[in-house]
Amino acid sequence: MQETYEHPAYFNKVFSIADSIGNFDAEASYQYLQKAYAAFPAPGKIDLYNKYARIHLYHIAKTLDLPRAMVYADSALQVFDNRHIRERYPLYYARALFSKGDVLRERKKYDEAYVYFYRGREVLLETKDTCQYHEYASRLALVYYRQEKYKEAVPYFLETFERLGNCDTLRFNIFYYRQGMLDNAALSYDKVGDDSTALALYDSTLRFIENRGAKFRHIPTHNSSMQAAIAVVYGNKGKVLLRRGDTLAAEKLYRQSIDINIRGRDEKRDALITMGKLVELYLAGNRFQNAKAVLEEMQASLEVFPVAELRQQWLRLQWQYYEKTGRPDEGYAALRAYTQLNDSLRAVAAKPAVADINKEFVRMEGEHRLEMLQKNNELQIAYLFILIFLCLTVMAVAWMIWQNWRKSRRHVAALQHLNQEVTAQHDNIRKSLAALEQSQLSHYRMMKIVAHDLRNPVGAIHTLSELLLMDPTQEKRNKEMVELIKTSSTSALSLISDLLELDTSLANMEKELVEVHVALRYCVDLLQTKAMEKQQHILLDAEPVKVLACREKIWRVFSNLINNAIKFSPDGSSIQVALKQQNGTAVITVKDPGIGIPEALQGKLFSQAREAKRKGTRGEESFGFGLSISKQIIEAHNGKIWFETEEGKGTTFYIELKAAS
Repeated sequence: MQETYEHPAYFNKVFSIADSIGNFDAEASYQYLQKAYAAFPAPGKIDLYNKYARIHLYHIAKTLDLPRAMVYADSALQVFDNRHIRERYPLYYARALFSKGDVLRERKKYDEAYVYFYRGREVLLETKDTCQYHEYASRLALVYYRQEKYKEAVPYFLETFERLGNCDTLRFNIFYYRQGMLDNAALSYDKVGDDSTALALYDSTLRFIENRGAKFRHIPTHNSSMQAAIAVVYGNKGKVLLRRGDTLAAEKLYRQSIDINIRGRDEKRDALITMGKLVELYLAGNRFQNAKAVLEEMQASLEVFPVAELRQQWLRLQWQYYEKTGRPDEGYAALRAYTQLNDSLRAVAAKPAVADINKEFVRMEGEHRLEMLQKNNELQIAYLFILIFLCLTVMAVAWMIWQNWRKSRRHVAALQHLNQEVTAQHDNIRKSLAALEQSQLSHYRMMKIVAHDLRNPVGAIHTLSELLLMDPTQEKRNKEMVELIKTSSTSALSLISDLLELDTSLANMEKELVEVHVALRYCVDLLQTKAMEKQQHILLDAEPVKVLACREKIWRVFSNLINNAIKFSPDGSSIQVALKQQNGTAVITVKDPGIGIPEALQGKLFSQAREAKRKGTRGEESFGFGLSISKQIIEAHNGKIWFETEEGKGTTFYIELKAAS
């Protein structure tokens, strides 16, 4: 039985509900997913992959629990432990590889992450799916960005944006991902100080959200996500404007960004970052009351949404605020807390030495090519051995053909001579068979002449014996002798009748509509007297059925079967004769409770073999021709005759003939 890998009818609905819950509560969405899988008895491998991939994303993006994210990434990859499922679901396999690389990237183990990104890219390239290439490009962009190689990151952010354009742009998550890539490209230019390009890309992002997002605004959750995205762009753009000296415009954008995201559910982290930017703006302009208000707002938000890096930023800004407002003691306390937190974060986030990703990919590609060359070399060596083997085989076959040709020349003459002898013997056998067939016909003809000539005198003897038995003056001893003459003449007449019927041509017999139930009734009535000699009863159960048949021949078959039932049944028994119409056929059964037929004789019953002859229960003679003749007659009517028997318990004979319509 083939394994079922996925059950979309059930899990597509589960994923849809989980996504709807996740728009408001990621933790509740996670709990619902766990319960939905626990309720399904036997999820397939792809069902499990989808579960692991979603929970991995939940931990890497929401809880930031990287060890648990790694567990689920490994579980997702384990689903593809055999080649068949990897080839059937290449896109899922590539995503599983990318998921493992994502966790390694977040752990800043870039060298290990490259290996999984490279393997995922190779799988994606084989799918020829231009939409899915963004999976690889986006990850390269993020790796470069995390390494602070912003110029190298820009082309991959823009490539991801373009690749996503080949996907289904009617899906909100595709639209949302694209605007994020455009904003990230602008942020990369912002990081390297290219203000003009950064501003142009920020404005492009806002226009993209405005124009392409119009079709999603009627859905509240989508509209909320778009507002959060706009707020992020406002915060990023405000930083560039502040750097260019446009303080008022920067302050306005900061305030708009904070107002949107502090009330929302998606970008509270960004709201806190933007608050920090706004505090710096106020401190630079000596607007201490404004700075204090934002710092207090920022502190309250951190109590609800505690993030160490943002608390570090708040402590730094608090220290600067106290320094500028002439409160050195409080400023020192804030500086000391900031320094302690900064040291602990630096210890955790120490940058590992990383190689250039492009060089790493070139190295891995070189290793891959070398491996392929080695495999090709092994394959070519194998082909060479196969070619040598084939050449040797061809040479051996050619030598054998040449040897056989030499021998065949010597044997051709002998074969021709043998062929002539076989042909001559075949002709002799054919002539012998023809002579034998003619001799057999002459034998049957002579036998029938003799049987015909014997019928009258034997019949006369039988009649005279019956007359003598009717004489009451006969002495007992003479009467016994006459009884013996009558029995012998009866057997002789039966044998003569069988001989006259034997091998009679049935091809040209005349057929007519025969009422089988009437013929059976007539036959049973005639044989009742014979049955009564053994105190037997013949019971007839017949439905009205007609068949197209030779009346005389069919009657003879019935007579043979009932006679045999009488002969081989014990005294006082009942013989059952039945006629039924079944599926357009007439089925006649003759059932007796007699001695049955031994297994050794069952295969010879319808032949003329001498072994098939047996005496009846009172020693009645049997010549073995009756059943053979009956079979010939039934088959000449395109019917069937067979029997069922159990030795010592009786026999049932069946005849099946096509019923007349």
